[in-house]
Amino acid sequence: MAIIRWDPFKEIERIFSEEFFPALVPTFTVSSVPVDIYETDKELVVEVGLPGLKPEDIRVVVEDDKLIIEGKKEEKKEVKEENYYRKEIKKGAFKKIIYLPYVVDENKTRAKMEDGILKIVFPKEEKETKGREIKIE
Repeated sequence: MAIIRWDPFKEIERIFSEEFFPALVPTFTVSSVPVDIYETDKELVVEVGLPGLKPEDIRVVVEDDKLIIEGKKEEKKEVKEENYYRKEIKKGAFKKIIYLPYVVDENKTRAKMEDGILKIVFPKEEKETKGREIKIE
C-alpha cells in the first residue's frame, strides 16, 4: 500500500472544482462521467466511460498527479425538444479532473478508446533503492 502525502492546497482546489459546484459550470455534470481507477503490479489504470464519443472529441492532459479529461458530445437536432418524453442522455461539454494517488511519468502514458471506454495506462516507475550515505557536517 502506498503512503500518500496530504496536500491541503490540493484539497482546497478539489473542493472548489466543478465536482462540488456543477451549477457554476455550463456542462453536463461531472458525476455523469463514470471513472474506475485501479492498480496492477506494473501500472496504474484509469478507465472512463464515454459512450458515443470518438477519440478526436476528447482531450487528455496529465500534470504531475492530476489527470484532466475534457471533451464535447454534440447534440444532433433530429428530434425537437418538445417531442421528448424523457431525455437522460447527456450532451454538451464536460471536464473531469482526477487526482491520481501519485505523480506519474506523462511521457510513458498510453491511452486507448474501445467500446465507449477510454483506458489510460500509467506505467509504474521501476525505482531501485540503492541507498546513500549522508555525511554529517
